[in-house]
Amino acid sequence: MADMAFPTDADFEVFYERHWKYVYRLCFSYMKNPSDAEDCAEDAFVRALARDLPFEDEVHERKWLTVTAINICKDKLKSAAYKTTISMEEESVKEPAAEEPEDYSDVLEAVLALPEKYKDVVWLFYYDGYQTDEIASMLERPASTIRNQLRDARAILKKTLERSRGS
Repeated sequence: MADMAFPTDADFEVFYERHWKYVYRLCFSYMKNPSDAEDCAEDAFVRALARDLPFEDEVHERKWLTVTAINICKDKLKSAAYKTTISMEEESVKEPAAEEPEDYSDVLEAVLALPEKYKDVVWLFYYDGYQTDEIASMLERPASTIRNQLRDARAILKKTLERSRGS
């Protein structure tokens, strides 16, 4: 039998506690609602639990969870079932939903509104602190592409923020 990533439930619990907030926040940045973000984050942890190979260290755990969570969110957003559910919910809403207080800054809102290819690299670079070479490895893109996407994203963000601030 191969080594398991989590020989005991306590090991998985420590892993879960160490990464839950990060994975949930990452999923929320894609899904934009708490229940879908929670579902996607839980799916990432289920996949981690089912892994056969042990993680090398905490950095490896976090990188693996990052890529896994991003892929789960993208897959869910692309799925026909998700799109159908969203459109049915929009049609069935008769009363406006209570507004949740938004604590996003205008910068974060602008980042979340970026096209996926830019949002991924901006999020990983600025919010998670990965270097461009690490992001390139995680997203399986050339490092030069990541640097170009960061440059393009900064230009888009600058224009967006200037417009929203009336500059």
